[in-house]
Amino acid sequence: MQPPSTRIPEPQRLTIPWLIALHLGPGIGFTALLIWVSQVFVQHGLTAYLAEVLLVPLILTPMLAGIVLLWNARQGEGLSLIRSITYRKPGSVRDYVLWPTLLYLMWAGGSFVTVPIADALQELCLGWFPHQLTTEAMFAGLEATPPGLRMPTLLAAVLCSGLVAPLVEEAYFRGFLLPRMRHLGLVAPALSAFLFGLYHFFSPWNLPVIFLAFLPVAYVVQATENYRIAVVVHAMLNLTGVLMVARSLA
Repeated sequence: MQPPSTRIPEPQRLTIPWLIALHLGPGIGFTALLIWVSQVFVQHGLTAYLAEVLLVPLILTPMLAGIVLLWNARQGEGLSLIRSITYRKPGSVRDYVLWPTLLYLMWAGGSFVTVPIADALQELCLGWFPHQLTTEAMFAGLEATPPGLRMPTLLAAVLCSGLVAPLVEEAYFRGFLLPRMRHLGLVAPALSAFLFGLYHFFSPWNLPVIFLAFLPVAYVVQATENYRIAVVVHAMLNLTGVLMVARSLA
């Protein structure tokens, strides 16, 4: 008797309209809710940064999980979230050290070009984008936060932005969606990174930063079929952002 196969089944291919909808739909919903919740937070003397951080586990996580479960039910693929993540091949310790280090250094080098572009784009957004969600307003809100709430806010950011968001988003975008677009070949990772950048409607000026940061990440995930590498890199990037926020308050 032969042992049962451990090969992960080939996922259904997604058409371009479905790819766009499944990438951008969650971003539209999350941003719309964030705009409203952040206004409530600001009205009560809290920062929109805290609203964004808390909505990750409270709204974004169940939203992305719900989309995957609804898609599975629609396709008759069962209700397993883990089985929906096709790119989940095991990796070595070296994979989780060397690849993330290299990808992080590539992001750091590229940020000298992308960050000034993002800053210029944010200036163009100031006239129409909700003010409380701009970087300047968030930093100002954090500075105005009572000292007793600053540390809990930063700790929440470490947990939600630095750990939960990378795990949830990479499982969805690189583990679930990217394998369903690999019929596009080498275009798939580039499209994945671009749509992931657009998905951040709550900070549209960061599109060039996010796209160039996750472009090589998506190619590595497609080559290794291991989304966990992207989780590590994503966590490193987000935790760097939280560290920069903390340093601005020092």
